[in-house]
Amino acid sequence: MRTLVITEERGLRLAEVEERELEPGWVRVDVAFCAICGSDLHLRAMPHLVPAGAVLGHEISGHVAAPGGERLTAGQAVVVWPKAGCGDCDDCRLGDNHLCPVQPWRLSSLGLGTRPGGYAEAVVVPEHTVYAVPDGVSLEHAALTEPLSCAVHAADRSGISAADTVTVLGGGTVGFLLAHVLRLRGVEDVRVVEPHPVRRARLTATGITAVDVDEQGPDADVVFECVGSVTALADAARRVRTRGTVVALGVNERPTELDSVALITKEIRIVGSFAQNRGAFEEALDLLGGGRVPVEQIITDVVPLDSGPVSAMMDALTGRPGDHQVVMIAPGG
Repeated sequence: MRTLVITEERGLRLAEVEERELEPGWVRVDVAFCAICGSDLHLRAMPHLVPAGAVLGHEISGHVAAPGGERLTAGQAVVVWPKAGCGDCDDCRLGDNHLCPVQPWRLSSLGLGTRPGGYAEAVVVPEHTVYAVPDGVSLEHAALTEPLSCAVHAADRSGISAADTVTVLGGGTVGFLLAHVLRLRGVEDVRVVEPHPVRRARLTATGITAVDVDEQGPDADVVFECVGSVTALADAARRVRTRGTVVALGVNERPTELDSVALITKEIRIVGSFAQNRGAFEEALDLLGGGRVPVEQIITDVVPLDSGPVSAMMDALTGRPGDHQVVMIAPGG
């Protein structure tokens, strides 16, 4: 089986690996699409979490190659929830597998640590993490269930109400999806702060207000930080009102700056939002099935499972993305 593995130099190398033997209760999924997530860009530079030889990729759609239970059938179009956990602790039984203390995300999450992910021709995953794709949803669109569920979970964590004013920092994949999730929940006053004009144009074309970083605007009730830069949380603190809420979901491998004076004197509430729970993943899949989120607007590129094109796209997305936004790896294409 062909996979893209992390090298000692933190690059990518195409390698042949032996397929994992299928255990009872597990499923082999042939990968149709795996999106390059912003987290992948950070994790590639974090050897303490993702060692050499690891396989990235957690935004996955495909077909069941070998079902390991009675719920799925061979050839069925599916998506994979990457947060397996142990499946049996109190948190997992509540659907909070992403917070599992028995098998933490670094050990059990697909493509986010030591467990091989979707930059490969196939993955072997627990059956309980595999969901059928709704009728009428393409596998290309279905691969965005995972980032859409991150947006759903962040909205859940925020305690948002329809009357709130909201600022979203970052118009990348999650920021774009989050803005649409908030609008679907009745929040009319949503603005996205995004420096790249092409991404601002995509947001504007779908009815979302998008502004450049130099535009301060009124203080918001809730600010979602979807950038993950060193200064993003400090910027969020500047843009939120007194006693407002900052929701942090951007990933950053370096220490983050935070204005403690603003934090204290404005009595800001900071809420962390990590990935998604089962309920958020299922809600995201329902949103895709209903065609209520215009995910087609942000899919810009499809590349083969090859180290050259994938590395080039990861480098571009890390630096100056240009017109690129969501890049899909298609192992069979």
